[in-house]
Amino acid sequence: MVSQLIAGERPIRTARQHWTIFIPVGSVCVVALVAGLTLLKLAPGTVAGRSLHDVKLLIALGLVLAVAAAFSLRWLRWHFQAYMLTDHRIVVSRGVLSRYSESIALDRIQNSAVRRGLLARVLGYGDVEVESAGRDGAERLAHIAHAEEFANELLMAVEARRTGRPYPSPDAASGAAPSGYAPPGSSWGDGGPESYSPPLGYRHPRDRDGL
Repeated sequence: MVSQLIAGERPIRTARQHWTIFIPVGSVCVVALVAGLTLLKLAPGTVAGRSLHDVKLLIALGLVLAVAAAFSLRWLRWHFQAYMLTDHRIVVSRGVLSRYSESIALDRIQNSAVRRGLLARVLGYGDVEVESAGRDGAERLAHIAHAEEFANELLMAVEARRTGRPYPSPDAASGAAPSGYAPPGSSWGDGGPESYSPPLGYRHPRDRDGL
């Protein structure tokens, strides 16, 4: 995704979907494989005195290959779907054979929210919804791993873009927190000229989590 950057643009964070997106297809593949192999085992080994061993072996091999292909296709879709946050925009990329990419400019973002159920909280993923000017409805970045961290980075990047401050700041290279940054769970700042304040109408993602 780095090749999609424009001149002077810096990547901040790249997010992918959480591993739990493999559970549905994985469950179907396992059930299909077990059921198919069980039926083959229960099928008669001979018909009219002719052995069906080779036929059953070919069917079993075909079943294994079909299951592997289905799971591999889902993995490829996961691998090629990513959400990259830069200091200018969010870049959403999808597609395996036919690539699709769109971007959301940071200076047009009006609000963001993190939606997480109970299981998502436990396993550490969620949906990040981004509302921006000129779009009908919110853009849903679904099933993102570490969704709240992504939303926090987005909030900081949006505010930095609006105020003209660099983000990540030079302090980030040394491992220090950006100037004015308050980590989740603490206050937003000390009220000084460099303290951080969220955009008007913004609510912290932690306050919008649903059950």
